Amino acid sequence: MNQKGKRVKQKRRASIGGRIHWVLLFFFAAFGALVIRVFLLGVIHHGFYLDIAAKQHRDIKEIFPERGTVLAQDKEKNRIPLAINRIYKNVAVIPSQIKNAGEVIEFFSREFGVRQEDIAAKIAKKDDPYELVLKKLDPDLVRKAEEEKVAGVLFEEERRRIYPHTALAAHVLGFVSKEKDEEIGKYGIERMFQQELSGKKGIIASSREADNFWASLGNQIIRSSRNGSDILLTIDYNIQTRAEDVLAKTREKWQAASGEILVLDPATGKILALAVLPNFDPNEYSKEKDFSIFLNPAAESMYEFGSVVKPLTMAAALEEEKVTPETTYHDLGEVKIGGYTIKNFDERAYGTQTMTQVIEKSLNTGMVFVARLVGKEKQYEYLKRFGLGQKTGIDLPGEISGDIANLRSGAGRDINFATASFGQGIAVTPIQLASAIGTIAHKGIRMHPYVVESIFDDSGKEIKKEPKEIQRVISPETAEAITKMLVSAVRNGFENRAGIKGYFVAGKTGTAQMPRPDGKGYSEDVVHTFVGYAPAFNPKFLILIQLNKPKGNRFAANTLTPAFHDLAEFILNYYEVPPDEK
Repeated sequence: MNQKGKRVKQKRRASIGGRIHWVLLFFFAAFGALVIRVFLLGVIHHGFYLDIAAKQHRDIKEIFPERGTVLAQDKEKNRIPLAINRIYKNVAVIPSQIKNAGEVIEFFSREFGVRQEDIAAKIAKKDDPYELVLKKLDPDLVRKAEEEKVAGVLFEEERRRIYPHTALAAHVLGFVSKEKDEEIGKYGIERMFQQELSGKKGIIASSREADNFWASLGNQIIRSSRNGSDILLTIDYNIQTRAEDVLAKTREKWQAASGEILVLDPATGKILALAVLPNFDPNEYSKEKDFSIFLNPAAESMYEFGSVVKPLTMAAALEEEKVTPETTYHDLGEVKIGGYTIKNFDERAYGTQTMTQVIEKSLNTGMVFVARLVGKEKQYEYLKRFGLGQKTGIDLPGEISGDIANLRSGAGRDINFATASFGQGIAVTPIQLASAIGTIAHKGIRMHPYVVESIFDDSGKEIKKEPKEIQRVISPETAEAITKMLVSAVRNGFENRAGIKGYFVAGKTGTAQMPRPDGKGYSEDVVHTFVGYAPAFNPKFLILIQLNKPKGNRFAANTLTPAFHDLAEFILNYYEVPPDEK
């Protein structure tokens, strides 16, 4: 073989050797990758893939707990359910599983009175796996029909939140909305105590063999469910019912846009009733088009209340020893402050008047006189101590703080403090106002208002809320002096129709102009308010009544005092409170 042939042969050997080298390298690389992959699967990601494999042989289901009930009570501590759960039956058809269409049509027609053409239309949808026919049926009424076991007919249980007294205390309760099989509280107690009421979901795993049959070992509970807690409200069912009736009649008589009645125990802060109109039926909440109807104005709206604030200003003056109930001033019928003129509501001048007469006649000029003696700093301090301009901490959602910011140090003008003395130019919530007047009723101690008395977990353990003092605002002596003034207002002033024979009743009306929507001045619309308590020197209750935009009468003394009388007389009889006088 010549030299040239040798070289060709050597090149071929080198080429074959190179190919073998690359082939071996490829196989080694592939083997290495396989080893790494096995290592990752078997060691690093073992748990992940083991979980996937396990899931292929088990079915994970959530166990939804039963929502807790919400209850009112009466004076004997009997409990009345306001929000409960009820089981209903839904009936559906599965078109693909129907063997005899005529039998199914005849079944629905016979048992439920469903039109045959309606059932036929649903059965015709062969590609539809599920067609709902009837819902919210009483289980007792469908039990016999369910036992027939007609092929393609499905009976399902559905738990629904029910409010057996429809709109009663709706703004306290709120309602429940179903979202992705979960019940979510909206507004009121249902929202505020969502966590307590909803309980805790459980998880159960059902094992399966490879052929999809259930394994003989059955179900495994991964996490137990816990039913929701029951909530007992401070709301008295009978007082709530009467308050709603009184409010409805009063609102209708004066054609008011809205209104509310709040009843509380000033000694404890317990809310005994909270009625709001217009209201809604929590069972039918989806029918409401204006969502603002769900807001609770007692805590979520603020108003300029007018003369019902006068006792607070007077209390500050008595506490600071600037006046006594017998202190006099000379009423000219108006007061000029800068470029403003403040007049009495009736634009009359009354001459020499005592402080008690200022409250009796509800004189704006008298309150300006008092405020000037107290001074800006102290006036603002006492309004804050009474709780105005700050949240009360009531256990209802969405509470706002009100607005007395125009009286802050450095920001307040003389006119702001003058009008604030008789309740204009500052805005507070009804619950703030009730709590503030309740402070006077409770001998000068401000109590924390609340609507939930006890929470009972699913084991029956009770968490009871005890009354809580916030602070002493005025002395017992000052509180008694203001109470005597308010009793005099009911007996000798415009509030006389609020009086109840045999009882000392303390009370004060307020008529306030409503600000214009654009914030520029005041409109012709007014807010009427009455706040009173009885028996005045040992009160069992305080009532706040409010009407917004009433028609046909200018003053709250005419629109609200009869309503207070009716409700207060009912409560006194209900509690069997002995009269003060014979």
